[in-house]
Amino acid sequence: MSKKDAASVNIDAGPRFRSADEEFDENGMPIYHDTLLGTMKSLWKHIGKYKRDTIYAWLLVALETLGEILIPYVMQYLVDEIDVGASGTINVGMCFLWGGIMLLLACCGVVTGILAGFFAASASAGLGANLRQAMFYRIQDYSFTNIDKFSTSSIVTRTTLDVSNVQFAFQMIVRSLLRAPMLMIFAMIMAFVTEWRLAFIFLAIIPVIGAALLFISYFVHPLFVKIFRTYDDLNEDVQENIAGIRAVKAFGRQKEQKERFNATSNVIFEKFVHVEKILALNSPLMQVASYLAILLLCYFGAQLITTYTITPDNQLLFDMSVGELSSLLSYIMQIMIALMLITMIYTMIVMSRNSAERIIHIIEETPDIVSPENGVKEVKDGSVDFNHVRFHFKDNPENDVLKDIDLHFKAGETIGIVGSTGSSKSTLLSLLARLYDVTDGSVKVGGVDVRDYDLHTLRDAVSVVLQKNTLFKGTIASNLRWGNENATDEELKEACDIAQASTFIESFPKKYETEIVQGGTNVSGGQKQRLCIARALLKSPKILILDDSTSAVDTHTDSLIRKGLANKFPGTTKFIVAERVLSVKDCDTILVMDDGKVIAQGTNDELMETCSMYKELYESQLGGGDFDVQGD
Repeated sequence: MSKKDAASVNIDAGPRFRSADEEFDENGMPIYHDTLLGTMKSLWKHIGKYKRDTIYAWLLVALETLGEILIPYVMQYLVDEIDVGASGTINVGMCFLWGGIMLLLACCGVVTGILAGFFAASASAGLGANLRQAMFYRIQDYSFTNIDKFSTSSIVTRTTLDVSNVQFAFQMIVRSLLRAPMLMIFAMIMAFVTEWRLAFIFLAIIPVIGAALLFISYFVHPLFVKIFRTYDDLNEDVQENIAGIRAVKAFGRQKEQKERFNATSNVIFEKFVHVEKILALNSPLMQVASYLAILLLCYFGAQLITTYTITPDNQLLFDMSVGELSSLLSYIMQIMIALMLITMIYTMIVMSRNSAERIIHIIEETPDIVSPENGVKEVKDGSVDFNHVRFHFKDNPENDVLKDIDLHFKAGETIGIVGSTGSSKSTLLSLLARLYDVTDGSVKVGGVDVRDYDLHTLRDAVSVVLQKNTLFKGTIASNLRWGNENATDEELKEACDIAQASTFIESFPKKYETEIVQGGTNVSGGQKQRLCIARALLKSPKILILDDSTSAVDTHTDSLIRKGLANKFPGTTKFIVAERVLSVKDCDTILVMDDGKVIAQGTNDELMETCSMYKELYESQLGGGDFDVQGD
């Protein structure tokens, strides 16, 4: 793909998915209302037990820096001892003394540096682990409304790449937060102590370098924001490709998928190159400043070294010694190193700030559905009441997707729901498990408003089987025990018998210990649906929701499942959403939905007489006949 093609992917306009909790300006840039300090405070809350390691690292870094500062100061006495001895006798004892002190300081610096690195690594790795845990735990508490704010690819990026950025930046900060300012301040103090007239050179250069660094960071930060947001797009491309790899190959769209991936990847590449070009200015800037300071020190220092006065006893008193000049040269290098460290810290903060804010968005997203204090701990029965329910999604308050739903069902009834795509059938039933909360009206289960139940109690009493089922990596038995972790082998088999899953499970060599790969791709769609039905039945629910969950099985198997449910779970209220009329025609009540409203309800015979939409659907599928299997 050409650069022109890659450039056609415009990330300046923002990624294809934006979190609902982010605001953007007219240029597609995120608007942050929190300060950098506020973000750092939020991150600090999650350091947890690793605060001790952080403090230990800072103390060790302080000792390491102190030793590094003292070495040039001691070195001047060693140099002066040798310089004085050049015209006479060298005091070997004093040379060994100063040399030994320098060696001791160097050894202490090595030991404290190694220990500081160990504690810094421990603290940063601990912070990363805590942030990943905090995000994952918070996501488990999200309602569907909260989850709708973030794309899957965005969450993956935040729990991986963004955490890695913050973790690396934190390690740099722990190692350098005290070291850089201490090195600069004490090197500056020692420079003034050594020779105050030359130390002013440092004061003149530092503000110039600082201004240049701020200028560089001004251009770099917005680019990093765009880059990390584009990683969401890249993850989305990979996720969609892998999830839909069968469709990609079936339609022969590998070339288009490669081009799409390369376009997004090339945008990240080009932006990173652009950022690195700007950051590359940092190194020559530092080198120019360092060499300029050294030249000025050598020039003016040479004049001071050669300037002397004669004392009354005819001794030459030089304005500055060679040792003092060597110390100043060491201090200028230390100050430049400190500035480099500050630059690296600032760059890492700029790079990781956007990552940190994206992590905080996940952690501080407040779940809008939580258990009430002293929530009801028992669901009496499976009776259901929809009392003039109205519902809209929070991001579209002008459009009600459910409109004045008023329905009442006794425990043990079987309710079928049919309707056109988008008629809000699934949304209606999601209110029973309180996956969403109603906008107006109320939903009652067992005579109690669902908002008054303890969430775990309510959801344990309501089993939901979706058309798009999910199996997890593990054995068939471990997947089934999601419904009841203490279920016996006999209970597993009984549930599978009802769900018509026993036959194909027994055909596997390892039977219930057969491994399910990630996503359940080693079983067919119909087998997956039947396993998920069995899993739901193991909860012995008060309410069972089958949301088009037999669409991948044949009508004969569908009939057997419905008969098994009627015989084994007579007290369970069953909601069956289906596209096939055959799946619902024997229900006690059938609801016909359209555009978020119940336009008709009744038995199959009643609806054939009163509802033209149902009759048309029935006749188009069955042609007036009944193809259900009898006598099974």
